[in-house]
Amino acid sequence: MAKKFPSSFLWGAAISSYQTEGGNSNSDWAVFEADRGLETANRACDHYFRFEKDFLLAKKLDLNSLRISIEWARVFPSFNKVDEREIAHYLKVVDSLSELGLEPFITLHHFTNPIWFSQNGGWLKSKNIDCFLKFVSRMASDLKSKVRYWMIFNEPMVYLFKGYLEGAWPPGEKSLTKSLRVVKNMLSAYKTAYQEIKNVYDQQQSYVSITKHMLYFQGCERGHLWLNRFSAFLRGKLFNDSILDYLASKKIIDFIGLNYYRKEYSEFVPLLGRECGHQNHCQRRNSLNWYVYPEGLGFFLDRLKKYGLPIFITENGTAENEEEYYQPFLMDHLKEVKNAIDRGVDVRGYFYWSLLDNFEWDKGFNQRFGLYSVNYDTLERNPRQFSSVYGKIAKDNMLPDGDC
Repeated sequence: MAKKFPSSFLWGAAISSYQTEGGNSNSDWAVFEADRGLETANRACDHYFRFEKDFLLAKKLDLNSLRISIEWARVFPSFNKVDEREIAHYLKVVDSLSELGLEPFITLHHFTNPIWFSQNGGWLKSKNIDCFLKFVSRMASDLKSKVRYWMIFNEPMVYLFKGYLEGAWPPGEKSLTKSLRVVKNMLSAYKTAYQEIKNVYDQQQSYVSITKHMLYFQGCERGHLWLNRFSAFLRGKLFNDSILDYLASKKIIDFIGLNYYRKEYSEFVPLLGRECGHQNHCQRRNSLNWYVYPEGLGFFLDRLKKYGLPIFITENGTAENEEEYYQPFLMDHLKEVKNAIDRGVDVRGYFYWSLLDNFEWDKGFNQRFGLYSVNYDTLERNPRQFSSVYGKIAKDNMLPDGDC
């Protein structure tokens, strides 16, 4: 079996603005942290001021692409006000990527909203869609000569579940009715934003999508086994398939951005089921208590082939308490990617999450995902041991001997 990846394959890493930049005080997450007494992002990794050096770290690993996000709350501090200094900042950010030969993948909504947007009802109100479209239109217009790949929303189903069903993220709701309203409005916003980017680009090349987080659901191994398997099946259809099926049916998606991390065991309860609480399955878990299951990545790559669209793995990574686990995680998942390509799946890139240790939302700073570790006292960045392995794979565009 060939070890080489396709010659045009993109090797990258991913970050998001709120998790790395610091100083995003106009975001609804800043308010939520204060109200809930959570650990605050504060200066995070100070990436806002250190982005050029951070991009050099990616280049040092021979990566050829980087996925970033643009903070809506910075660009539009109020509905009718554009901060031109922030526009200039993000133009410089994208130029810095291009100068280093790093293909920019831009995410426009990575879980955060401006405070004013949330105070006016956020995604619960369809009239607010126009607020987001103003942001999309402005960024597309300013970056159309610099950017080809756009992701309008990051993990919309995660945003929906965490913010409107579980209540662990802003706005802290626990309402199925509100959840249904939000998903309807976000899909409407996506559809209009997709067309807006196409209109702005006119005949220029652009590729527009979302990133879709997929969980490998399996029935809990205790209790009512058949009902647990049914629960796993149902949760998979709703969480993994529903949005992609809709976008593909409307022909408003140009590629698939796949985010994959783990397996989750499901047990049956009425309606949507829930995560199994037994926690005694014979599988390794990382520091977030997530079950590590590389085979799930290969499973989803095969499943996604039915859409006939290019696939980019826009997030895949792990947080660990022991250094020794990072490299096996990386290698086991990359083997799944290579095997899927050999089976005819059109995978065009892999983005490790994340370039840097960063702020992991309601979990704070304890979870370490980075290719580079961050000392949050000194903000010093240091490469993790496995990062050199990833760098060599990216440079050679192939898996090392014995791994294929």
